[in-house]
Amino acid sequence: MPRSRRADAVVFAFDFQVNSAIVLFLENIKEVEKLRLEGNYEDIELELSSGEMVLAQAKAVENASADFTNVRKNLKKALMTLAEGGEKVNVRELIMITNSPNPFNDDKSRSVFYGHAHRQYETLPPSARKIVDEYLAKMDKKLDTNKLKIQVLPFETDDEAERYKVIMENINAFVGNLNTNISGIGQKLLETWHWQVFDNGGKKDAAIKLSKKDIIWPILVKITEIEQCEDSFLEQFDSGVYEEVVNRYAEIINSHCEQCEFFIKILSDYNGFTTSKKPSEKLNEFIELQWKEYMSEFSVNGIDEEIQEAVTKIIMHNIIKRRFTIDRIKREVNLC
Repeated sequence: MPRSRRADAVVFAFDFQVNSAIVLFLENIKEVEKLRLEGNYEDIELELSSGEMVLAQAKAVENASADFTNVRKNLKKALMTLAEGGEKVNVRELIMITNSPNPFNDDKSRSVFYGHAHRQYETLPPSARKIVDEYLAKMDKKLDTNKLKIQVLPFETDDEAERYKVIMENINAFVGNLNTNISGIGQKLLETWHWQVFDNGGKKDAAIKLSKKDIIWPILVKITEIEQCEDSFLEQFDSGVYEEVVNRYAEIINSHCEQCEFFIKILSDYNGFTTSKKPSEKLNEFIELQWKEYMSEFSVNGIDEEIQEAVTKIIMHNIIKRRFTIDRIKREVNLC
């Protein structure tokens, strides 16, 4: 294989692994605590709140719809690695996830893997189970077939819309359940999660993981963007100040807050804030009296104090105004 061709194949395989990790994360959103690629045990590792783990082997084929040459070899390798990982940790599921619609190169079982298929071992057609059994019988390590799943994730072509179509469907379904009513958030999440998982997956330290808070954070940022702020609140700021805030807002909220903990602290402080004024006036009073308490979060080099004050107040306002949406997201993903 020419060097450039091999390089392309490696990139494609890792791209599939990243997107498989995103899909598996969303499928286990209620229980997942941490996500890691290229970990100590498998290509993809999900740590669950129960203390169990989901281990997955990702096997990609570039011309998945037509090339079945190596699918059984991929299956054999995946089973061997999953068996090894399954002996080392407390496992909930052992998954081989592939983009091949014919993962057994078997005409008798091919039809059950149409689309985004999930097949537990016991639901595999007899011909497919026989192939698995033959491989397992020759292995030194044992694999618990009660925990084995074969999953097919369609992923092919250089057309990004087509390649990521099923991943986007999963993200949009997840976002729909959150009921955020913000257009374009699905695509934004795909881009952000690609960067997050690619970046962490490329590091050699297997201890580096993404927590649920890390992965949910971009949603909270999106729903508290400055564009979501009411004009009536923004009118208090000088136009020059506002323009500078717009230029720095995204950078500051992403880089200088303690992420989810910061949101939670503001909402906790607001809920505990008492006032003799009308409920409709509580928000503005809280911001005016308390904004200096959070100002240090936005103390970045070169930022003017007036800009710092405006950024602090706008972020506080957006977090509190969207507190019910934030609470709903936290409940939906089981985030403490």
